[in-house]
Amino acid sequence: MPHVIVLSLDTVRADRIGCYGADRSSTPRLDALAAGADRYETCVATAPWTLPSHASMFTGLFPFEHGTHGFRVTEYVDNAHPLHPDHLTLAEGLSAAGYETAAFVANTVYLANRFGLAQGFDTYEVRRQGAGAMTDRALRFLDERDSERPCFLFVNYMDAHRPYGMAPASELARMPADEHPAKLLERLCERVMVEGEAPGLLADRVSALYDEGLGALDQEVGRLLDGMRERGLLDGALVLVTSDHGEAFGDHGIVEHGKDVYESLVSVPLIVKRPGQVEGHTLGGVASLVDVPGLIAGAVPGATGDLLRQDFPRLPGGHPVTAEVHFARPRELQLYGERFQRERTALRDGRFKLIVGAEGMELYDLEADPEERDDLAPREADRADALRSRLDSFLDAGSYRGERLAPVPASAAQAAETRVLGYGGSK
Repeated sequence: MPHVIVLSLDTVRADRIGCYGADRSSTPRLDALAAGADRYETCVATAPWTLPSHASMFTGLFPFEHGTHGFRVTEYVDNAHPLHPDHLTLAEGLSAAGYETAAFVANTVYLANRFGLAQGFDTYEVRRQGAGAMTDRALRFLDERDSERPCFLFVNYMDAHRPYGMAPASELARMPADEHPAKLLERLCERVMVEGEAPGLLADRVSALYDEGLGALDQEVGRLLDGMRERGLLDGALVLVTSDHGEAFGDHGIVEHGKDVYESLVSVPLIVKRPGQVEGHTLGGVASLVDVPGLIAGAVPGATGDLLRQDFPRLPGGHPVTAEVHFARPRELQLYGERFQRERTALRDGRFKLIVGAEGMELYDLEADPEERDDLAPREADRADALRSRLDSFLDAGSYRGERLAPVPASAAQAAETRVLGYGGSK
């Protein structure tokens, strides 16, 4: 059975990667991987933030099906349901198939053990550190693993997430105050989401820092792939690279992520190098993060693969594709009031995208209007109504009706990490 390597590039939006059309590519190693792999032209994250999207990546279910998402609160609390243990995860399925399973995670907030995503992993390590240290840890696992068993290795990199680049504290301390990445980002948040001003040149400065973080991440992904090749593990492995969500720099009055379902927040890469693959392909249609387990199951041969495919049947093109946001995180609750205290769901139908919320419906033709500036819903009411009916039927048929777990309170250290990564306010 092939080794399975899944790399989750936290906060990496597709259009900042060279093979997805970035103007200035800072991702030569990802581009080289895609040249010999299947690159899905369009992949939609199931949510614009970490927890529900990773839960989808691990279960093959949408947030409305697995129930792992936010909820409305009127106070400053961590408002996110953990993944219920009744849900079968990819790690559990592969473990039952004989795989040694290990995850090395840099997102210490919403991928922490208390949110239930460690289900099925023999090793699940959570530590906030840069891409170099993450690659070192992954390579050490490959050296120390049980060589008699196939392995499932999951690595979560955070270098494209605030504060962009995971620079050491000593380096950040030497920066002029007005050039500190977190300070610049806070100024952009205030300008756009508090003052209601256009992002201007400040967005360009913040965006450049994001690209620097992505470039550093790209080099370390390349080093991990090189290390696999040196160990004779790469050619026969399935390597899947994706992201949990994107990042906004002022479009639609939004900065960062977690707040809406526009393309800058939910359009993510999906690159799959299959065992033995050397020729690259660009695949059309619309894929989703719920397809990740099914794509992996498809590479496992024999009866074992048949069982995995029964557990994780979804594949690109075989189901509707949605993205959801269920209320805001604590930071938005504290800083922006009611603006982001809402539920919004998007449905992709080829080139068209419908967004539904309490405010009504929005409809966009993403081929003609990729930045979602021309809302067609008032002029194409019949199309919007038809898509709304399709969306409602899909949601009604699959809505999670099981027990929802209450969040486990964060420790003092976890609360501090929440603030560092931009999810918590000042309380």
